[in-house]
Amino acid sequence: MKNGIIIAGFKAIGKSTLAKKYENVVDLDSANYKYIIDSQMANIPEEQRKGLKTRIKNPDYPLNYYNAIIENCKNGKIVLIAGKKEMIDLLEKNNNEYYTVWPERKMLDEIIERCKKRGNNDDFVSNITNAYNRDYPSSDKNVIWMKQGEYLEDVLNKRNLLDV
Repeated sequence: MKNGIIIAGFKAIGKSTLAKKYENVVDLDSANYKYIIDSQMANIPEEQRKGLKTRIKNPDYPLNYYNAIIENCKNGKIVLIAGKKEMIDLLEKNNNEYYTVWPERKMLDEIIERCKKRGNNDDFVSNITNAYNRDYPSSDKNVIWMKQGEYLEDVLNKRNLLDV
């Protein structure tokens, strides 16, 4: 079976929507690996959990997340992951091929509005700019830049990356 593709992306670019639309695409939300989802957290909708300060960190993170990424990739999937610096560093360290999809800076207001629209809480939304700057790609290596009004599906289709 052909190996898949790892695509690291910023928040609210359309990862979850893309995964719902294509059978060969899986969205691995880092929060499901970084935090323990107990019965109390499980009752809170996923987008509303993001940014909650009451979440308990999973001691197995980031290795549990990395292992899930690699396993899904081995199964020929297009694996969408959080574009966090710690994950990019781990992919680089282990010589994994990947793309990073990142919105241009002038798209930040649009990203913030998308987060509000999908139900993210105020703490999550207020941290968007900090997260953008913290995880901003350190080089242009394999970076696909998104322009205003674009979604992940648009930029991947332009490069024929959905045809794995």
